Amino acid sequence: MRKIMFTLASLAALFGCAPKGNELVNPDGYVLEHPAIDVADPVAVAKWWCENLGFTMTVQKDDPARTTFIVDATGRVAFEMYRAQTTPAAPDYASMDPLTLHFGFTSKDVDADIERLTKAGATLIEHKKVPGFDGAMLKDPFGISIQFVKRENSVLLK
Repeated sequence: MRKIMFTLASLAALFGCAPKGNELVNPDGYVLEHPAIDVADPVAVAKWWCENLGFTMTVQKDDPARTTFIVDATGRVAFEMYRAQTTPAAPDYASMDPLTLHFGFTSKDVDADIERLTKAGATLIEHKKVPGFDGAMLKDPFGISIQFVKRENSVLLK
């Protein structure tokens, strides 16, 4: 049994999935640069996210896709928003269950975030408070699901 556990731990470390204290072991050093999302109006979505979620626009192309990159407050994670020219319409995010696709953000005060964002046009879907967790699921004015969480134990590495 001990040999099996050692082998599993070694394989996890080799493929970059094993935590080592508070550090992720990843020999290739891959870092997420950006997720990309096909939206009907990339310029409007990016503007709303910048104004209401604290993002900064770093690239906005004058191409048919209106490719736009926004970067979060840490400066380490970007989102690419564009209108794909290969599909007739952008996905209908408003009709999707938020658990199918959502973007989760940390929050210092979930109640305050709900109030501020609903005033800015977001729609509250659910607010759940249990010991150690306060979380709200909302949809931005474009139907994209955004979640705000305050956790006793973060899922992020320090």
